[in-house]
Amino acid sequence: MLGYLCIVITVISEVTATVAMREADNFTKVIPTSLMVAGYISSFLFLSLALRLLPMGIVYAGSAGLGTICASLVGWIRFHEPISSPYFVGIFFIISGLFIIGYTRTIQG
Repeated sequence: MLGYLCIVITVISEVTATVAMREADNFTKVIPTSLMVAGYISSFLFLSLALRLLPMGIVYAGSAGLGTICASLVGWIRFHEPISSPYFVGIFFIISGLFIIGYTRTIQG
């Protein structure tokens, strides 16, 4: 369970850092730039902790999939980026893939 918590913290840190990078205005704003650096350091730290506790495939799929979904939602909410119907279909497939991988891991033991 701790491994999955590390994946969630990884995703939150990475998405926060990515949003801060967009707000940093070519690294001219100190607070967003500092938040970006801290977010990416935190992301790598918790990613490495997750890799100690879970198989690499689970960690990578979870981090990449959840990161894509969260970044897309933040872009839509915060920056008013458009999301189309095919976009939602893609997100559905990402979520489905994460459930399939998790279920397969549960069956295998």
